[in-house]
Amino acid sequence: MKALDDLMNSVRAMGLEDAPGLPGEPVDLLLYAPCPVKLVVQGALEEVASGYAARGESFRFHLPMGCTSVDPYDPIRRETDPARLPGVIGSIGFGDFWSREFADRFVRPGIFKSAPARTLSPLHERAGLVDPRGRYTVYGATPYIFMADTRRLGDLPLPRRWEDLLHPRYKGEVVMCGDGDDMADAVVLNLYKDFGMEGLEALASNARGLMHSSSMVKSVGTSEERAGGIYVIPAFFAKSTRQPEHIRILWPEDGAAASPLYFLAKASEHERLAPVLEFFASGFASIESAAWFAPMDGSRPSPLPPEAKLKWVGWDYIEDNDVNALRDQLNARFRALVRAAR
Repeated sequence: MKALDDLMNSVRAMGLEDAPGLPGEPVDLLLYAPCPVKLVVQGALEEVASGYAARGESFRFHLPMGCTSVDPYDPIRRETDPARLPGVIGSIGFGDFWSREFADRFVRPGIFKSAPARTLSPLHERAGLVDPRGRYTVYGATPYIFMADTRRLGDLPLPRRWEDLLHPRYKGEVVMCGDGDDMADAVVLNLYKDFGMEGLEALASNARGLMHSSSMVKSVGTSEERAGGIYVIPAFFAKSTRQPEHIRILWPEDGAAASPLYFLAKASEHERLAPVLEFFASGFASIESAAWFAPMDGSRPSPLPPEAKLKWVGWDYIEDNDVNALRDQLNARFRALVRAAR
């Protein structure tokens, strides 16, 4: 637990050093990475930059610190000149780079070209994470799974599928991942897609509240007022601490809701930025802690359970809907429903 606290505090402290707004100078790579791997990713990219320098070539990247799923550099979607965009833009979740506005202006016209791994992870292949239109590259995913306190649940059955969380027997027992502007967007989108607003209303009715992932591992199994019987939590945090035997980690049978770690690479920059694309293709998977973020590289052994599946909202759904706007609407609605249910 102390190691996790030290990691989170370290990245938060570094985040305080970041001034708001975009980098003052143009960059080749603008990347927002998940908090638990941010420091290691920064080190790996510094090695990439050193390689460019050794060859007498220029390469600049910017990786903002801080611990939130809200990318502070989403506003570059308002840019109108593609030449002013970084060669590679990487982020997490369904932020503004999935918006209809950004997609119509830059993605659909073919400015970006995907760069999948040479050996694709079976998890990615089965879930369909490769963009069939060749635009976005999903290089990893935050898998949202269940963590259950069997002692608190008593005779209640453990949830096995997402639909189970909607059953009224779990009223007041579900703790949802969410804090401040942070929200498990993949969970909300997938539930809405599969079960409509009624599904979100059912989950909100069962929710005990919202909690940051790092607080969940301290809350589960305790008698604190905010504790619940079931936590919807990223796999990394569920596996980051040793829990007593009555705490069970459950991978949903219909798949862990997958929030994307992705990048958009300009087709015109693939050759010049090949070392950067290689980092996403294989280097990210070499980071030990990144294993819990389901890397797209399938050439390395995975610690994820053999029965693990990912639940992806789907590329056709993304094409047919403005998932960024829908995410924001559903997040606001879900928060309001949770408050009303208390």
